[in-house]
Amino acid sequence: MSTKPVVLLYDLDNVLVDECSALIGQTGLYTTINTYNETNAIEVIRQYNRGFGLLTNRLSCVITGWNRYKKPRDQLLFSLRAQEKRSALRRATPVILIAEDHRYDLRELALDPMEGYVSAYLHAEDFQAHISDTLHKIVFGSRAHELNSIAYAKLLQERSE
Repeated sequence: MSTKPVVLLYDLDNVLVDECSALIGQTGLYTTINTYNETNAIEVIRQYNRGFGLLTNRLSCVITGWNRYKKPRDQLLFSLRAQEKRSALRRATPVILIAEDHRYDLRELALDPMEGYVSAYLHAEDFQAHISDTLHKIVFGSRAHELNSIAYAKLLQERSE
């Protein structure tokens, strides 16, 4: 018997976390862990670490958002990336970011392959239509890097227009 891939959900908006969890749960393909504060999310990440944090953790994907009360560099996304950069044996955990904020600078920071390396940047108004398909591509299609490259290229194209 194989276990389902584990997806961590964290956002300050509890309704968004619950709605996202329900949509993912309908697929029957994933186990979701809902967290409503950053302390719990960091604890889950720690619990799923392998090799004392030196190896890639066992989370298949993290779905999070921006915390408007924190500076961009103090977000959960960058805490996770800082942990991952400490070990050459650790790959980046795929992240989907769901945001209400449409600011170009935040999207660029999140999608930048050297910074946030987010696989998908979805908007809170319409993430429902894309979340299951995007998650399936990341987890079962191993396309996190490809999705990041596509999203970042689209963002750069927007800037040049």
